[in-house]
Amino acid sequence: MAHRLALVLLALAAPAVLLAFCLGGGAAPWAAALAGGAAFPVALIALGASRGGRLERLTGPLALFGILLTVGLLAVLGLPHGGPDVFGLPAATAIMIFVLVPVPLLGLGWLYAALFDRHGLREEDLDRMRRLRQSRSEET
Repeated sequence: MAHRLALVLLALAAPAVLLAFCLGGGAAPWAAALAGGAAFPVALIALGASRGGRLERLTGPLALFGILLTVGLLAVLGLPHGGPDVFGLPAATAIMIFVLVPVPLLGLGWLYAALFDRHGLREEDLDRMRRLRQSRSEET
């Protein structure tokens, strides 16, 4: 189910971004940010992390990641003239530098490390790779 949902989300997000960039206009940055900046990365991660079509314990963190990206990008676009200064930077820039980059990077990195035994390489995966390597070496 998660596998199909991620594929549908990717299939919708990619043309939406392309259309937003081609058409331009007032809604183009909003559509590009929501489809390309929020939906696309979440769908790619869901597609890569799904095992047997399921996300299991990753559903909640991926939903939070999508919400963080959506709210952060909407805040960046919605602040008039970049917003008030925060640490000497416009608020929109500060949100991107201090929230939208490090929080997902550190959070998803920690989550991957914490759940590696469940979502990383399993012994069956290694056995399958060994069989493939042996069959290819026998062909040549």
